[in-house]
Amino acid sequence: MKIMAQDPQFTQFANNPLYLNSSFTGLTTDQRFSAVYRNQWPGVKKSYSTYMVSYDKNLEDWNSGVGGYVIQDRIGSANLISTSGIINYAYKIKTGFSSQIRPSVSVGAGQKRIDFTKLVLNDQFITGAAVSEDVGYANTVTYLDLGAGAVFSSDHFWGGISVKHLNQPNVNVLGGTDNLPVFISTHAGYRVVIKANDTNAVKPDQAITFMTNYRHEKGNDQLDFGVIYNYKMLLMGIYYRGLPPKKSEFSANGNEGIALMAGVDLPGKNLKICYSYDLTISSLNNKYSAGAHEISLSYEIARKKKKEIVYKKKKNNSKIKRKF
Repeated sequence: MKIMAQDPQFTQFANNPLYLNSSFTGLTTDQRFSAVYRNQWPGVKKSYSTYMVSYDKNLEDWNSGVGGYVIQDRIGSANLISTSGIINYAYKIKTGFSSQIRPSVSVGAGQKRIDFTKLVLNDQFITGAAVSEDVGYANTVTYLDLGAGAVFSSDHFWGGISVKHLNQPNVNVLGGTDNLPVFISTHAGYRVVIKANDTNAVKPDQAITFMTNYRHEKGNDQLDFGVIYNYKMLLMGIYYRGLPPKKSEFSANGNEGIALMAGVDLPGKNLKICYSYDLTISSLNNKYSAGAHEISLSYEIARKKKKEIVYKKKKNNSKIKRKF
């Protein structure tokens, strides 16, 4: 028996920063809560469903960020379930007034299990048994998972590299050996400000952001490219997934999918909600796959600004102005 699976992937990769790269941990005002749900290929029976929640905090006094996430992926009729809990730590090294390099590490545990009672194998047709004789071995495996990353970040540009499964853990649920390959991701983004916001430099009134994410795991490669336009609180985007020079099992020309995204970034609430729909353009065909749905949510708790005392001296008088 051979069982195949994949690392979970997200169309809105930039809206899921802790999973994309551990170095984004703490790269926020103070605290951040995020959640993502993805339903891939709902037209296929027992499709891929992925759930993830994350939290991170900026430890400004220690030039650090800490956080973590829990992710679960459900696949197929045998209910193959992969669950991971990961803790991230990132350290900030300032390289300029508004730029920094952030190396990071991640450590966590994963578990993969399968329900063999959901499968009907050849010997069951002969014996009529409820469970095959071939499944008298372990159906759960637990493993250590290690990773690392680095990101360069400035006002308008970010770019980094992330490496997962550095220890190549054994994830075979059949009692054998099946080491998880090292997963490498390189990614970058650049924002062009069209119209600035006089009261909020972080969130301009109009901007276009270009993003890319390339992934490699063993003999598999994939490239995502996205363009996001924001007009005040509204977000609209388009993504392309594929690698045209390289053929795959489902795509003779390397094209895999196009996704459309819409969302809101509520002003003054630090709350962002986005929805995207993937249109399958590989030979799998969108008619059979029914595409993919993805919803992301992010909520930030802003840090209270520290009081600053500014002394202004005037002729024959001195006043103290407190700035909050």
